[in-house]
Amino acid sequence: MCKRMDDSLKSIIEPVAHSPRKKDGKVDLYARHVQAVCDGAVERAKAMLCYAGDAGLLHSSIRSAGLMHDLGKLDPENQKVLLDGRGRLPWDHIDAGVAYLRKNRDFLAAWLVRAHHAPGLPKLGEHFQSTKDRGRQLRGRRHDNLPSEDHNKQIDRTNDLLSEYLKIHEQVLGIPAIKKNSIMPRGLKTRLALSCLVDADHADTAFFVEDVAPVKDIPCRWEERLQALCSYVASLPKGDTEEEKSRNKQREVFFQSCLESSRSENMVACEGPVGLGKTTAVTAYLLKQAYKKKLRRLIIVAPFTAILSQTAKVLRKALVLPGENPEEIVAEHHHRADFSSYEARQLAALWHAPIVLTTAVSFFETLSSASPSTLRKLHAVPGSALFFDEAHAAIPVKLWPQNWRWLKDLVSDWGCSMVFASGSLSRFWTQEAVVGEKMDLPELMQDTQLKSVLRDEQRRICYRQLSGGSPVTVQELIDAVVAERGPRLVILNTVKNAAMVAQKMRERKMDVLHLSTALTPYDRKIVLQRIERKLLFSKYGDWTLVATSCVEAGVDFSFFRAFRERFSVASLLQTGGRVNRHGEYNDKGGGIVFDFTLSDIGITQHPDAEISAEILLDFLKKDLLNIESPADLVTKSMHLELQNYSQCYNENLLIQAEKTRNFPEVEKLGKVISADTRFVVIDPLLQVALQKKEKPGMKRLLEGSVQLWTNKIEALGLKAMYGQDIYFWNDTYDSDFLGYMAALLRDENFMRDNDAWII
Repeated sequence: MCKRMDDSLKSIIEPVAHSPRKKDGKVDLYARHVQAVCDGAVERAKAMLCYAGDAGLLHSSIRSAGLMHDLGKLDPENQKVLLDGRGRLPWDHIDAGVAYLRKNRDFLAAWLVRAHHAPGLPKLGEHFQSTKDRGRQLRGRRHDNLPSEDHNKQIDRTNDLLSEYLKIHEQVLGIPAIKKNSIMPRGLKTRLALSCLVDADHADTAFFVEDVAPVKDIPCRWEERLQALCSYVASLPKGDTEEEKSRNKQREVFFQSCLESSRSENMVACEGPVGLGKTTAVTAYLLKQAYKKKLRRLIIVAPFTAILSQTAKVLRKALVLPGENPEEIVAEHHHRADFSSYEARQLAALWHAPIVLTTAVSFFETLSSASPSTLRKLHAVPGSALFFDEAHAAIPVKLWPQNWRWLKDLVSDWGCSMVFASGSLSRFWTQEAVVGEKMDLPELMQDTQLKSVLRDEQRRICYRQLSGGSPVTVQELIDAVVAERGPRLVILNTVKNAAMVAQKMRERKMDVLHLSTALTPYDRKIVLQRIERKLLFSKYGDWTLVATSCVEAGVDFSFFRAFRERFSVASLLQTGGRVNRHGEYNDKGGGIVFDFTLSDIGITQHPDAEISAEILLDFLKKDLLNIESPADLVTKSMHLELQNYSQCYNENLLIQAEKTRNFPEVEKLGKVISADTRFVVIDPLLQVALQKKEKPGMKRLLEGSVQLWTNKIEALGLKAMYGQDIYFWNDTYDSDFLGYMAALLRDENFMRDNDAWII
C-alpha cells in the first residue's frame, strides 16, 4: 500500500498546478488554474452548443472534466516536483480525475480527462474488454504501451490517496455535484467536447507560462462585410475586348445569382467552370447564409496553400472593414501548426477569426484526430459556413466515406452550412460506396448559365497525349516544351521530379521559374509575384513555370500551353483551368494541355497515382476529356476508383474504427497525407529568434518554414528544437529557385533512391 499524505504537505495552504516561472519565480496556484480551465471550457462549450441539435449532458460533462482534469497533481510527490520546478511528475496526474469521475458515473468527463494530454483519445476496446477483469477502463498511466505493472502501480497509488486529493480540492475549490452521464457519444461529439477542455487548458497554461493573453472573438459583422464585397465586385474592370466583356458579364450574372439565391439547404454544390469568379460568388452566398442563420465564422478549405494565399489576398481587399486588421479578420493558416510543448503551444494556429482559410489536410485531419494539440481548434467549427474550394482535390477518394459522415453530422447536429465547389466537381454524394444512400445536392449555378459556360469550355481548352501516351525522358519532355509557344506550365507529381526538371531546364539556359513546397511560403509568395508579372506583361513570352500540384487548382494563372505528369482525371482538368483561363488565347486556337508520363534516372513515381492514372489513360484514349463535362468525367472516374479500391483496400476500415471508437486507428487511417512529416524552420534569423525564446509571431513562423519527411530529417541530421515538434534546416537553401531541393539534388543517395518521393 502507498503511504498516506505527508504531514508536511497538509500544512501547505495553496497547492500549485505548474512549476514556478523561470523569469520571476511566480507559481501557478492549483485553484486559479483549475477554475480558469473550467470557466474557459464551459465558455467554449456554450458557444459551440448553441448550434447543437441535441446537446444532451455534454455541457455538464465538460464542466466536470474542467474541474477534475488536474486532480492528480495534488499527490504529495507531484506537488514536491512542481514546487521544486525540476524533473517530471512521478505520478500520472490524469488518473485521479478519471477515477473520481468514473466513480460518480460521468463517463464522458472521465474520457475527456484521460485524453486531455498526449497521446490523447485511446482505443475503447483496449480499456473495456469482455475478459474477467474487464480491462483498465481508462485507469492507469496515459501511455497504453507501458507494462501492466506500471499501470497497476498508478492505480494503486490513486486509489490509496484519492480521498486525500479530494480533501485538498474541496478546501480550495469545493466539490462539485457530478451529473451522471453513462452515454458515450459518437466519435465527433467526443472530439468536440475534448477540444473545449484542451483549448481552455492550453490557453490558460500559455497565459501563465508565457504571458500569452487568451484570444478574444472578433465581431462577425456579416451584413457589413456582404455590402463591402458587393462594392468590391462592382469596382472590378469590365474588360476591353469583346472576349473580356463577355467573360466578365458571365461573372457578374453568376455573382448576382449567388447573392440573390433563395436556396436554404445546408449542403449545396457549385459546378462552375474556371475563371467564373467562384471565390467571390460563393463567399457572397455564404455570407448571406451566415447573416440569416447567425453563424459565427466562415471557414474556407482549399487543397493547396497557393489557393489560400490568393484567396486571402482577394478577401482582405473585399471583406475587411475600416479600422480592422486584415490578418485578424481573414486568418490564413498554411501548416498544421499543432504543438504539444509549452514553448511551442503559443504558436498554435487556432481557427478563431471571423474568416478562416485552412488547408484540406489540416481540416480533415483535425476531424479524424485523437491528439489533443490537433483537436484544440475543432470546437470552432460548429456554427460555421464552410466553403470547400476545389472540393474534388480535398482528400483521396478512399477517405470520403467516413469524412462525408462527419460532414453530414456537422450539418445535422452542429448548425453548419456547406458549399462544395470546383470547376471539375466530383459528385461523390451520388456514389453509394461513399455515402451509403445517394443524395442530390442542389446546384448553386442556374441551369441555363451552366449549359452556356460549358459550351464555352470546348472553345477554350483541349487535351492531348504526349508521345501517344508512352513514357518520355526528362530531355524528351523538355524538347516538347520548347517546341510549344509560351508561356508554358509544367506540373510534376512530386517535389523531387519538379526540382529535377527545373534544374535541367536551367542548365539548357531556358527562362524557367520553379514553384513547390521545397520553398517556404514567404519565398513562394515572391515566386507567385514574379509569375503574375510575367503573365501580365508577356502574353506570348518564351518562358516556363515548373511546379507541383500546388498550382493546378484555384490559382488565377493563365498560360498558353501546359504539360501535366499523369495523375488523375481531376488533376488534368484542373491543369486545364490554368490554360487560356479567360479565353484570351481563343483567337490563337485556344489552349492545349498535354498529358505525359516520365521514365528516367532519379524520377520518382507517386504511389497514389497508380489507379487514377490508369483511368485517366483510358479516358484519354477515348477522347472523353474533349467531349464530356468536367463534373461528369470526374464523377465517373471516382466511381471507377472506388471499384478498384474495394479490390486494393478495405474501404470500411476507417468507418469500422470510428464505430468501435478506436480513436488512434481513426487518426492513423484518416491521414490525408500518409507521410510522416515535421515542421522545419528555414529562415536563419527565425532560428536565432526561436533559440533565444523570442516570440516571432505565427505569421513569421509559418512563412519561414517548410514540412519535411521524418526519414529525410533523420538522414540529414537536422537539429530538433522544442521537443520533437520543430527542426532547424542546416544545409544549402536556394530561396530564389529550388529551395531545400538545392541540397538534396546534390545527395547521390537521395538521387539513386527512386522511392524517395517528396510531396
